[in-house]
Amino acid sequence: MDEKYYPDPLKFDPERFNDENKTNITPFTYLPFGVGPRNCIANRFALMEAKAMMFHLVGEFEIKPSPKSTIPMVLQAGVANSVPKNGFWSKLVPLKP
Repeated sequence: MDEKYYPDPLKFDPERFNDENKTNITPFTYLPFGVGPRNCIANRFALMEAKAMMFHLVGEFEIKPSPKSTIPMVLQAGVANSVPKNGFWSKLVPLKP
């Protein structure tokens, strides 16, 4: 809403963000919800929960390859992410007290 960054900031002008005008926008002046300081707080909470779960798993179990595991791992072709061809299989063995 600052005229320093957007001329006539109260006017609804979606053309400000089209491809020709993107170069006129000062970087980091437009932060929609979900980016920057307004990022979803549940995202950080879920990451913290996942780290806590991994901490307890590694502390109480030994992670070993399953009999279904393919060693060496063969990656699936034609996918954007690195995904094992036959899936990722592991076995959790409880640590002895």
